[in-house]
Amino acid sequence: MSRIKRVVLFQPASAGGNFEYVAIPRQGMLFLSGALAQWEGPNIYEREIWFEDRSGLMDPDKDLEGVDIFMVTALINEAPRGYQIAKLAKQFHPNIITIGGGPQMSPLAAEAFNYGDFDVIVNREGEDIIGQLSDVLLEHGPGERDQYLAKIPGISYRKDGGVVETRRSGLVSPDFVELPDFRSIKDLNSANPMVGAVIETIRGCTENCTYCQVIQQFLGYRMISRETEFKRLAQLRELAADGLVHSSRSGGFQVFISDDLHAPPQRAVKFRDERLARLHGWKGHTDGMNMICQVRAEVGQDQELTAAMQEANISMIYVGVESDNAENLIAINKRQEPGQMHKDLDYLNNEGLAVVAMTIIGLPFDTEKSVMDLADWVTTVSKYQTVNFLTPLPATSNWDTLVPLDENGDILAEGAMRPYHLYTGRQFVHQDKRWTMQESRDLFDRYTAKLNPVDDLYRRIFRILRTYKLRLAASSRDMSETLAVKLNDATGSLRNWSDTASLSGIEFGDNIAEQMVELIDQIRAVSQPLANARKEAADVIGNRVNELSESLEQLTGPTGNQELALNISGRITELTELIDSTVTVTSQAGAKE
Repeated sequence: MSRIKRVVLFQPASAGGNFEYVAIPRQGMLFLSGALAQWEGPNIYEREIWFEDRSGLMDPDKDLEGVDIFMVTALINEAPRGYQIAKLAKQFHPNIITIGGGPQMSPLAAEAFNYGDFDVIVNREGEDIIGQLSDVLLEHGPGERDQYLAKIPGISYRKDGGVVETRRSGLVSPDFVELPDFRSIKDLNSANPMVGAVIETIRGCTENCTYCQVIQQFLGYRMISRETEFKRLAQLRELAADGLVHSSRSGGFQVFISDDLHAPPQRAVKFRDERLARLHGWKGHTDGMNMICQVRAEVGQDQELTAAMQEANISMIYVGVESDNAENLIAINKRQEPGQMHKDLDYLNNEGLAVVAMTIIGLPFDTEKSVMDLADWVTTVSKYQTVNFLTPLPATSNWDTLVPLDENGDILAEGAMRPYHLYTGRQFVHQDKRWTMQESRDLFDRYTAKLNPVDDLYRRIFRILRTYKLRLAASSRDMSETLAVKLNDATGSLRNWSDTASLSGIEFGDNIAEQMVELIDQIRAVSQPLANARKEAADVIGNRVNELSESLEQLTGPTGNQELALNISGRITELTELIDSTVTVTSQAGAKE
């Protein structure tokens, strides 16, 4: 039996919410794939990471044929699709191994087993156990694997009609896998690059806000090593150079810093000082990168840190504003004061940073008037905004205390699954005496109408890239057809010359041979960049180069004919000029795009 096993890591299509989730690849699957790549065990794992937002909806019958392990993660509003696809995977391929995980399934393993038909659920992070777990599931059948699963920390599995959860002690090092496995992303190529790159520098958070899942999913606050940061920055530069991250004509590209700079200087001096030192060290490593990160508003009180951020090319910052109501901030354990926050945001704006203010509406002390007043205020202190209704998430205090609604806005029947497709932050999904579900939707629309949503920015970027891809494809076809005609003419001419030479028994001089070598080198020089962005044209050129080479081999003989040699030399020169002119026109067209 082959040691090589196929693994598909799957992220369902986004059901709504913030559009930036679609813009950049989420990190979990990239690190799990990297962990499988570096795992040393009885099996070798070939990996493909399938983001449905990039590659379209999966057909589990066709697309999982021959796959050994299927791994699924999902945010809360993606859970129904994740459960559905895992169940279908088992129906079409009974022997496939299914593993679930992520912030939704980790705390709700029983639900995932009931609706998704998984073999195992990984709790919280899993890079350090995924190789061992995969080997156990492959090497041992359902009837004998329990004793082995019991020894793997941080997983849940079914046994005797119930769910067994194994205990994990300690935390995974955030750079257990140094480099995320971007190159295993399905359909990632120069014709379909990532809109932006992403780098993870820390895991966890110094805070304890009641609405946030990060606290439970990524315990503690853990920085990767400085050396790993430099390696990850170099990896992003390499990806951009290979055309796998969309770059501007000047070569610049976007980089999202994943959950960085949470630590405010007032309460976490050690983290602040370390981050400051690292930012100084980034200088020269982030040239050409337009960096985007997430911060607390208190950064606006730290001029030294703000200056270091800008020197490292951080140009856009997401700030957790949440609310301008002091009582609301206390209720959600958000340790900041509205008056000071206004000053901090003013400073950050005046320093030239593009501020994206993240807001939450529907907090305990909100009224319709206060919500609309928040919209008026937040647009004066930020360039872009995001908004979500307060939404109960698994493993947060809101999950058990807020009464859930069904999709019709009525109280959810006991034992029924929540309507997760509505958990997009665009309406209330729990009972509230102030607004019904529909009334909350109306309020969301009125609030959003006053904003300059950052989602609109990403939609525009996606629209521009989609137009660019269509124009690129059209220019590829035009160029392919033009060069094909030129090369066909050349091939025909050389064949005619070859026949004449064969009949005359002539030997051609060094001049022709040298020009032919130059011509083929030029064609190959055109072919190489085309191989990345215009594969169709490159294939045509490659075939014709081979034919021209064969024709050249036929143009040899024991005698020489100077007149015919000069004739062919002239024709080759004409052909070279034609190809040069074609490439120049195409390059100019590409520059205009």
